[in-house]
Amino acid sequence: MTTITERPPVRAAPDGGGPAPLRNRWRPEAVLLSLGIASLPMLMPAGLPPGPGNTGLPDLALVVLTVATLLWAGTRRVPVRWPFLLPTLLTIIAGGVAAYVNQAGLLTLAKDLFVLFWGVCVANLGRDPRLLRVALRAFTGFGTCYAIVMIAGFVLGVDALSGKQPDGMRAMFTFGDANYASNWFICVFFIVRATRTPRTAWKRYAVLGVLLVAELLTGSNGGLLSLLVALVLGHLFRLFREGRAYRAAATGCLAAVVAGGAAAVVTTVDIEPLLHRISAVHPVLRDSIGRTTDSSTATRGTVFATTADMLAEQPHPWGIGPGETVNAMMDRQETYVREAHNDYIASTLERGFLGGVALIALVFALLLACARIGRRGALTGEYARLVPRPELFGALVAVFLISGMFYETLHYRHGWAVFGLIAALHLFGRRESADRPLAAVGDGR
Repeated sequence: MTTITERPPVRAAPDGGGPAPLRNRWRPEAVLLSLGIASLPMLMPAGLPPGPGNTGLPDLALVVLTVATLLWAGTRRVPVRWPFLLPTLLTIIAGGVAAYVNQAGLLTLAKDLFVLFWGVCVANLGRDPRLLRVALRAFTGFGTCYAIVMIAGFVLGVDALSGKQPDGMRAMFTFGDANYASNWFICVFFIVRATRTPRTAWKRYAVLGVLLVAELLTGSNGGLLSLLVALVLGHLFRLFREGRAYRAAATGCLAAVVAGGAAAVVTTVDIEPLLHRISAVHPVLRDSIGRTTDSSTATRGTVFATTADMLAEQPHPWGIGPGETVNAMMDRQETYVREAHNDYIASTLERGFLGGVALIALVFALLLACARIGRRGALTGEYARLVPRPELFGALVAVFLISGMFYETLHYRHGWAVFGLIAALHLFGRRESADRPLAAVGDGR
């Protein structure tokens, strides 16, 4: 865990010799920020069930962190910024209207609003580059440690550490959901690459290898697809940032041809026998690649078709209410009752037309922020040193956009913490930013 300290002025030693060393004081906001990020995966530690309303340890940590953030901003006399204000405000309004019209979904709306505070806290504390460094180090440090623990638990057969599913081989760590865990490890993977930590190349590659193994053990096919696409996009963004647009265009065309050829092969050639042989090699492959040939794909298609029908049959444009997809399916007496498993359908189905507009606005705001921080020379000195490759945050947003077609990633707590990192760089780290970082406005003491 990395924290930052404040050094008091150096005093002379009583004997008149050299300066006497003084003990550093832990900054409480740095400690709480580190612990808050460390708590993000702790939704079902050691398999324990979640609390009332699906709450967990991260929610308690967020309450403490929010209070600490407000006190920190108040003592330093800096305004509290709400990143991505317009899209998040539209989301809240759309959810409120849907909840009022349907008299349902108020609890889900409150939880969604609560999750947004992860972005608010991380973004505002990121006004101080030292605290942003704490957040980045906490993600990479704790994320790597958790990956090692999960892998060790999987190899040793300790389910309390790996979070292995009782009916399969997919590892969930302490998330209670393998897809949730997959997204977390992918986020840490790209933060490591964006910050280039550890600085030593072989250590960094070792960390990336550990994170990649942990992601593969989750058996998330959607996570693997989003990771592969994001890796290609990250390379393209780097080429554009370095001014090699022609090479980026050629690489993009090659990637499109390869992807199109793969799609053509999958749709025209019967590859099920090959997938069956691959999945028979190891249980991990059976519960990942092998799931593309069993009932998992069929049930996901059933959910998609059902929610699409529900969307077309809505009697009014305000949606069925936040988080009400399962209840609506039960009322329709559907044979397969599940959540929407799609951010795009869920936003429009549950929050109506305004919810769809809010989602488009959020995607636009995130991509715009990533484009602004990803340009060459866009970040100021200290922020540029902290994040040498900011364009990779754009690739990380692509992970959420692709995963959103298979899961509801907008409810992920760590996702909004990552969006907070992007907002901190955009609001305080750019040379053109109207907001000055804390180093420029003083500590307020």
